Amino acid sequence: MASVSFFSSFILSAMLILCVILRIRLLNYRMSKYIGLFFSALLILCSCNDDRPKGILDEKQMANVLADVHITNGTMLAVSGAPDTLYKYGTGRYQNVFKNHHTDSAQFTKSLKYYASKPEELLAVYDEVLKKLQTKSDSLNKVFQKETAANAKKQLTKPTVVRYRQADTIKNRLRGKLKRPFPRSKNLKE
Repeated sequence: MASVSFFSSFILSAMLILCVILRIRLLNYRMSKYIGLFFSALLILCSCNDDRPKGILDEKQMANVLADVHITNGTMLAVSGAPDTLYKYGTGRYQNVFKNHHTDSAQFTKSLKYYASKPEELLAVYDEVLKKLQTKSDSLNKVFQKETAANAKKQLTKPTVVRYRQADTIKNRLRGKLKRPFPRSKNLKE
């Protein structure tokens, strides 16, 4: 939603003053109508400009950066350690995020302040962030489920093989004991 800037309000007031002057001078009706249409079109064109300052990330890029920043925040909170260690290694992680998105922390901070002053746009950006985080979470869950299924198969196959081997060794030991109920002595001959 484009807001009316100072320049467009200045043009509007100048247009109104000019129309009043032209009507006072008693120009014919057609000419004042054309002049009014011209200035109205000029006002509409001037008010449609984007009032976003230079150096602000667009919504899509801001959503990508914010998603990665939130992932980095989560990984930093999951790591236990001394606060200075987290600060020391955390800044490097954030710098990697900014480097991957071809921006820097100053531009990110400036963009975040801009979007914080525009709640509707910030809400749209965070809707995109939530979608991106949800898709990443879903893909990680699928990978985790596949790994757990593979590990479960391995766990099922290993114990049964081990059990059979143990049972075989027990049977072999028992067979040997049954054939010779008494231990042999070296002195005795059969």
